[in-house]
Amino acid sequence: MNRKFDVVCIGNIVQDIVITGIAQDALSRDTTKGETALVTCGGDADNESVTLARLGSKTALLVKIGNDSIGNSIYASLEHEPIDRSLIIRDSAAEMMMAIVVIKEDGERSFLVKQGNSACELTANDITDEILKSTRAITIGSLFCLPLLDGEGIADVLRRAQSFGTVTICDMTYDINHIGPEAMLCVYPHVDYMVPSLEEAAYATGETDPDKIADFFLARGVKNVVLKLGGDGCFFKNASERFFTDAYEVTPVDTTGCGDNFLGGFTHGLLQGWPLKECTDFACATGSLNATGIGAHLVLKDEAHVRTFMKETPRKHLER
Repeated sequence: MNRKFDVVCIGNIVQDIVITGIAQDALSRDTTKGETALVTCGGDADNESVTLARLGSKTALLVKIGNDSIGNSIYASLEHEPIDRSLIIRDSAAEMMMAIVVIKEDGERSFLVKQGNSACELTANDITDEILKSTRAITIGSLFCLPLLDGEGIADVLRRAQSFGTVTICDMTYDINHIGPEAMLCVYPHVDYMVPSLEEAAYATGETDPDKIADFFLARGVKNVVLKLGGDGCFFKNASERFFTDAYEVTPVDTTGCGDNFLGGFTHGLLQGWPLKECTDFACATGSLNATGIGAHLVLKDEAHVRTFMKETPRKHLER
């Protein structure tokens, strides 16, 4: 396909304030001293777009950004990234989401979130046929956090994309708006690649075994399932292939955005035409590399950086 973009990343973007070295009982005390802090941007669509662009894919970001101080800060941070910003919608009525990302002493993180208003949310009308025709693939970041699209709205977007021969790739997040797992049943027939975490997929399917989770999605129309298993790598299944891919051995500094980096690495491999096993291997490396530093997408430099990491970092080689 000869199209303007390799991939358009659709979804949310947020202001992140990251603080490291926070003890578990921090909120029970008056004052807690952290180790480091930074102000950056995040959100699934943003993290995926930056990852893909740094890896070398022609990437556009489709989000809404306000003109308030938070929105201007977010947009300014994007000016230094190799993404195409022509699809970004600036809306003066949008009040942006902000997240305080608390990195605990074991590298795991918790979020303290200030929600944005409805004006910062994408609608189906924002995702035109012209956009869907202009790209080889779209990523949705993420199901369950797009309140004006989740359910029938995103199903229509994916259906239209597939009608133009555009590959559809979906992540999931936690059901923060409490719409229930059944809300996504209409979405699955239009998903080429579903890439949730084990915990997210368990909520959506009611299953905990990777095979049963994958079978749930496949039976409802998803063509390929890539299940992120965190520090245990990932599990892939479609109608003809089934395999695990082992993770890389790292000591996590910050796990924020690792799943988005994983999806970016996997999508980049698909766009390059790599075999699926190579795509998942590269995705595991991309996600693991991100865990070695602070921030949701600040570690990765380019594809060569991931390749070097893969050569120099041992695998876990788990018993399955």
